[in-house]
Amino acid sequence: MKRIVLIFASLFLCTPLAFGQYVSDLDDATGWTIVADEDTEYEFGFDYAKFGIPAAPNGTGTTGLRMAANIANGAAAAISASPDVTMSGQYQIAVDFWLNFNTSGGTTEFIGAYTGFDGSAPLSGAGFLGDSDGDSGSDFRLYKNGEMLAIDSGQYAIPSLNNSDPVLQAQFPGQSVPAAQGDTNVFDPTNVIVTAQDGSLGFAWHRLVVDVDSDANTASFFINDLQIGTVDGNVDPTLETGGAFALTFADLFSSVSTKPEFSFGVFDNLSVTQVPEPNGISLCCFAVLGLLGLRRRR
Repeated sequence: MKRIVLIFASLFLCTPLAFGQYVSDLDDATGWTIVADEDTEYEFGFDYAKFGIPAAPNGTGTTGLRMAANIANGAAAAISASPDVTMSGQYQIAVDFWLNFNTSGGTTEFIGAYTGFDGSAPLSGAGFLGDSDGDSGSDFRLYKNGEMLAIDSGQYAIPSLNNSDPVLQAQFPGQSVPAAQGDTNVFDPTNVIVTAQDGSLGFAWHRLVVDVDSDANTASFFINDLQIGTVDGNVDPTLETGGAFALTFADLFSSVSTKPEFSFGVFDNLSVTQVPEPNGISLCCFAVLGLLGLRRRR
């Protein structure tokens, strides 16, 4: 009996359960800090089903965090929400996101995430932003402390930042606005049904994953398993990829949506998972085998 207890106790110590994890369905603002420009808004526990948006694929229910920016003022604006969680070493941030936009004459808006977030501004740290409708010259962007990285920076894994690129079009085929937002909707019956451009992120759930290695000072960004690129903090000594992180929504242009009720982003099913170091696990398992061998010799 003692041998069985020893085996199970040792195996438990060798599993990933010994490492940290943070999860949130983004229904509760408790423990979150909002860093935002003027003319932005947010709502935790927002029921997106009323806009015809299906449940996010990595959870249950139809509530999450809604964000909007540049609602009425006609100036670029951004908003970030950061949980009271700080991480170090190797870890992964994963979250579902949906980009909605006004199909009747709207404005291009962006959604993404930042790590190494210091709270000094909505766009601080190492980040990714992707746009809703493919109407920007740079639809997929990596950032360092608010500065967009150029395609020739050597930190992108995609061949182009524009949605016209065949790689992006194959990965993100254009999706149609949910029927509930069409010309029979209760919000504005003059809205029209359109299909987003190929290579854009609008009207579909996507999974954003950020693999962070704060020891190497890098953050790699993926959408639906497609690597967008890796921000290398070592190129900029003022940038740290570890620590806090944030979920971000931004309108980087001054144009204002003619139907702002349709211009927003939603986050759902957030998880942050510490990645165990393989060497540590191997050493632990070798220790288990050694203990078992010792028991046999006795």
